[in-house]
Amino acid sequence: MKRFMNTVFYISAILTTLAQTASGQARAGVGTWGFVTVRYDTQSPASIYTGYGWHAAFAMGGVSHSPRTGYAELVGGVGAVFRTRTSEHWVAFATAGTGAGSFGQVYWLPTVRMGAVTSRAQVKWTVAYGERNAQKLSISPLSLTLPLGGRLSGGVATDISAAEGARTRIATGLELRVRLPGAAVGVDALRAVKGDGSRLRLFFSTLF
Repeated sequence: MKRFMNTVFYISAILTTLAQTASGQARAGVGTWGFVTVRYDTQSPASIYTGYGWHAAFAMGGVSHSPRTGYAELVGGVGAVFRTRTSEHWVAFATAGTGAGSFGQVYWLPTVRMGAVTSRAQVKWTVAYGERNAQKLSISPLSLTLPLGGRLSGGVATDISAAEGARTRIATGLELRVRLPGAAVGVDALRAVKGDGSRLRLFFSTLF
């Protein structure tokens, strides 16, 4: 636990320094800003994350909750936004607390534009502080979308969830997104590759 927290502290300090020098490159990196992202999933816990940024560095907090299972998770962390000519990357390091214990988490949210195609991913790596607990990696989702006309875009999405000692779960399907002024709203309709499980995810995100 101590080693992980020290690593997070040093990496966060480096990210903050880099973010200050690269603040002109981040779309969300002019002065002060904030964000909110909300997700509802018919199988996974619903979640809301919000954060406050200065130039390209930000602090974040969030909560996930599933009324079906009673699972609840509180998250707090820091991160930075980096931008290149064709991509944007959000990276954050956080600590999450649940009824079963505490976890360290690393988030990576890349957006890459390749001509008309836009690739997005939400990657989360979870490391439990207890040595006997398994590490988890989730990509929820990885999507490829194309403009469909006006503010609408659509394409394919894939969810991947892997944990030590457990079978990797994969679901794939369609994604539709609507671009709003300063925000995006959309839906993922996914079906498990193995098994009969299907899921519907609604999401909304905004910068302000």
